[in-house]
Amino acid sequence: MNLWDDTLFHNEIERPSLNGANDADVAIIGGGFTGLWSAFHLLHLDHSLKIIICEAERIGFGASGRNGGWCSALYPTTAGYDQVRPHLLQSMEEIGSFCHHHAPEVGFVKSGTITVARNKAQLARISQSTAPHESYLPKGVLYSHIGMNGGLGGLYTPDCAVVHPGRLVRALAKAVEKLGGVIYENTRINSLAPNLIESEFGSIRTTSIIKATEVFSQSPRSHAPIYSLMVATEPLKEAIWDEIGLAKRETFSEALHLVNYGQRTIDDRLAVGGRGARYLFGSRLQRKHEMDYRTHNEIIEMVRGWFPALKRTKFTHRWGGAVSIPRDWHPYITWDKATGIGKAGGYSGDGVTLSHLAGKTLAHLILERENPITELPHVNWKNPQWEREPLRWLGVNGSILATDFADREEASTGKPSRISSALNNIIRI
Repeated sequence: MNLWDDTLFHNEIERPSLNGANDADVAIIGGGFTGLWSAFHLLHLDHSLKIIICEAERIGFGASGRNGGWCSALYPTTAGYDQVRPHLLQSMEEIGSFCHHHAPEVGFVKSGTITVARNKAQLARISQSTAPHESYLPKGVLYSHIGMNGGLGGLYTPDCAVVHPGRLVRALAKAVEKLGGVIYENTRINSLAPNLIESEFGSIRTTSIIKATEVFSQSPRSHAPIYSLMVATEPLKEAIWDEIGLAKRETFSEALHLVNYGQRTIDDRLAVGGRGARYLFGSRLQRKHEMDYRTHNEIIEMVRGWFPALKRTKFTHRWGGAVSIPRDWHPYITWDKATGIGKAGGYSGDGVTLSHLAGKTLAHLILERENPITELPHVNWKNPQWEREPLRWLGVNGSILATDFADREEASTGKPSRISSALNNIIRI
């Protein structure tokens, strides 16, 4: 069960499905962060707009309601990052302001993130950081923040906040409705053409369309859906937190090559996620793949290795979802004025903040409002295609296995893995 769905604080709102013929200035397909932030910014720029959002399932069904709850300035690629970073920082502040004024139950706390090195190879890698916003934490200082077993040192950046994503996406939906936006759920769009979208029982004639469906509507070669899985403990007693630390609710990860991430939740659980589940042939999505028993157990074993005090603690929640990864790891925001169709995505797991920036950018592009964000590198970026199958299946799954092997190699030898260096030139997982 998804922790974020199970701890919503308020009962779900049941919204109707699209029915009959409708008209709108902007029709948005997808009720996650990208679609909702687009509507939010559009309505703030022009209160008179008629905006309709169609969600195939329910609000927050996709990655927006399943992620690790990191609201950070992370960006999937180094290309153009220096230009984008100031705007990501501004988006973080604006998300924090939204939570403060509209949704304190989200538990937005900006306490930064800590990357922990647990072997000499990891320590060597984090010690090489020259980013001005990152600072090295020697062992003694590290343990004043987080009591991770075997920690040798750490890297700290203040550019991260923790949130309850399930509460945030639903609070955002309510705010959009309060501004005048209309949301339909259980409405799968069957056809899309310039100025018209159609579902089984309804249609919308519109001036502009935003496709905010990312992983759920990509062509197989435009992205690789990689499953990221999460677990969460029962609420922990204060004595256990005294051993773990995270008193300021810092987000954290181990400096592994295989992606992992954790947070102390607003109700004092430990929620941790990671990758490692296999990629499905043909870029397929399967709901049963969100509950990969082996990967969930590996994450739990990893967490108990980090924090021995959790040896007898119950892990009450397991869930997961697919992350959309372009071949070059570059996010995209596209707007075609001729057709009136825009889209955004390719967040590669960094979407909580990026989706806010994407929605704000699309709003300015559609309304033709001047703003530096419409000139950022990812605007109208064209991603290369992934290789055809079976090369894609072999490459992605081979990289997952090799990345795991590289981490095990470094743990046993204490030396940087040559395999990881080679992988960085092919694919990162």
